[in-house]
Amino acid sequence: MVQIRKFLLIDNAYKSRILSGKKTTTIRFGDYEVEPGSEVYLVITPSDTAIAKVRITKVEKKKVKELTTQDAKKDGFKDVKELVNTLSKIYGELDGEDEVTVIEFEVIKKFESGIPLKWLKGLNYRDPEEIAKLYVESNLKESPDVDLIIKRVYSEGLKSAVKRYGPKRVRDAFLRAYHRLYAEGKI
Repeated sequence: MVQIRKFLLIDNAYKSRILSGKKTTTIRFGDYEVEPGSEVYLVITPSDTAIAKVRITKVEKKKVKELTTQDAKKDGFKDVKELVNTLSKIYGELDGEDEVTVIEFEVIKKFESGIPLKWLKGLNYRDPEEIAKLYVESNLKESPDVDLIIKRVYSEGLKSAVKRYGPKRVRDAFLRAYHRLYAEGKI
């Protein structure tokens, strides 16, 4: 199977539980396509902001009636009843024979200020800080503005650059840096 998804949407209500390690799974209705070992972004809604990059560690198909207390706890709930009630609010009334996909993950990188999903899409799902590192270490020169902003991200982080230059200038600098890296065969 080919990994199609580059991100998983998660309700903002679960953000702190995920980042603190209290929620290590997400349970989806039906047969959800995702490969163990793949890396995806966790994107909170409704803001469409990536809060972390995760590695999928396990994918298990189950019927609702087969969900366990351990499944509920890994998903951040106290018991199966609370878990199923929440899933029913999201997907409509679930029955014991309905199939769900339990997706277990580990956080491999947290994004302290979040990364807008549209930025990730524009960068072909590459981490902006990794783009900045590659750009600076490749000694590329695009324009004074791009060079200044990308170097700021490299040295002080994305949050600092956005605060200093504004989200639009930073996004535009990233898109230009990404395309320059691509044109040079670096990515």
